[in-house]
Amino acid sequence: MSPWVLVILPLCLAIVLWTGWKSRRSWSSSNDYLNASGSISLWPAALAFLAYNCGSIEVIGISAMAAQYGVQGLHFYWVGGVPGMIFLSLVVLPIYMRTGARSLPEYLGMRFGPAVRLLNAVVSIIGTVCFAGVALYTLGQVLHVILGWNFLAGELACAAVVLVYVLAGGMRASIFTSVFQLFVMIAGLTPLLFFTVHFTAASWAQRSSRWHLWTPLPMFAPRAPLDCLGVLLGLGFVISFSYWCTDFVMIQRTLTARTVEEARKVPLLAGFGKMAIAFLVVLPGVAAPGLLHGRASFDQTMPALMALEFGPALLALGTAALVAGLMAWLAGNVSGFSALWVEEIYRRMRPNRSERHYIHAGYLAAPVSLLLAQSAVYATFSFRDVMEFLQLIVAFLYAPVFAAVLVGVISRRATGRGAFAGICAGIVSALALEGAYRRGLAPFGSQMSANFYAAILSFAVATAICLITRDAPGQSGSIRDGSLRQALHPSPALVLLSAALLGLCVLLNVVWW
Repeated sequence: MSPWVLVILPLCLAIVLWTGWKSRRSWSSSNDYLNASGSISLWPAALAFLAYNCGSIEVIGISAMAAQYGVQGLHFYWVGGVPGMIFLSLVVLPIYMRTGARSLPEYLGMRFGPAVRLLNAVVSIIGTVCFAGVALYTLGQVLHVILGWNFLAGELACAAVVLVYVLAGGMRASIFTSVFQLFVMIAGLTPLLFFTVHFTAASWAQRSSRWHLWTPLPMFAPRAPLDCLGVLLGLGFVISFSYWCTDFVMIQRTLTARTVEEARKVPLLAGFGKMAIAFLVVLPGVAAPGLLHGRASFDQTMPALMALEFGPALLALGTAALVAGLMAWLAGNVSGFSALWVEEIYRRMRPNRSERHYIHAGYLAAPVSLLLAQSAVYATFSFRDVMEFLQLIVAFLYAPVFAAVLVGVISRRATGRGAFAGICAGIVSALALEGAYRRGLAPFGSQMSANFYAAILSFAVATAICLITRDAPGQSGSIRDGSLRQALHPSPALVLLSAALLGLCVLLNVVWW
């Protein structure tokens, strides 16, 4: 093992632990520890939002997609990111915050009643466990490929570090450590872009189908690896909007901003950073097949490129970058699991206890989440790359929840019974389609294409049931008016940021057409 690894990696881990410890404060309530709502200034909140979304789990996953599909991996940053982030800022966040809700489950409880709130909490808990498991799996892969560590030993070591600083500083520790980890990740990825630029430029000159975003895609062809309908409707609308508008950890991080205006700026500012990071991840991934010649699996693309192109010092920095980003993702989901368990389930089971009691319950939930995540680690092995698994989670867990949220926002007729039945039916329909694909009964061209169409089906089924199901007495929450007119009007600054972000996204899609 290089001596640089023995210096840089422990140094980064030490800074992470120190940052988490310095984030400690005197918690006056369980919300302070678990959610940190309204306590973070704009830029740390925006950077933490970006760090969680663009952490190394996405670096590993999107670089694998780029190695597999070429620059179409950019779809996951642009079409799959920008529209949903703008919608979150302009429409969804002000509606959440107008009610005074501190989380998505709390808002759904106000809108649809306690049954839907509990259902969403359970769905979100499953989602955080799956995401945490993917992070552990990827940590083990990175340390195994680059440093030769035992897979299980690598993931357990990183899990221990995350557990220490999450227990020490709660949500605030997760936020401030993720900001540091974001800068480490960028520092580690940037040299790889320059090391692979010669090969990238040569293959760009050939302008093969791997270098076009839209030209190679058929309009509607589920049997193809990807098609325009799946990308635009499945990824660009259903999966994108579902993830940005209903993922518990993403919403939790926006609500840490101190004011409504700052919270609405968080996803917009993060959107510009996301578009820039796309190039650091996708372009080396596109070049990977010509450099690695099949010596690594898709999920091993980024660490294998680093091992091939970097010297000892840069390899140590690159390893620290990937590990730091993955730990940021893992910490966000561990904190999210603790908040969901305590605020949405345990508080109902043990009401009227002291706030200190609920904080201690949050301490106990963190290691439990890591133990549960081990089941998702082994599930990840059955997919060719982690993005296939991540998109499937969003398709069958988050898409029906977003359908209920959207119908509740648009229509006064949306009811608690309809939302509950719609979410359940959407999950079942997506799982049924995935089962049919696995058995060869639904002949999609790839797992990713199956994910996109599962998301469309789940969203459509949930929406239809939400609209046609009538309520029973006492089923709905206290908010009966779901009109968009109730949303706060955007300020000129928000409109300008949204227009600039959307315009840049459209321009890049045209350039890479």
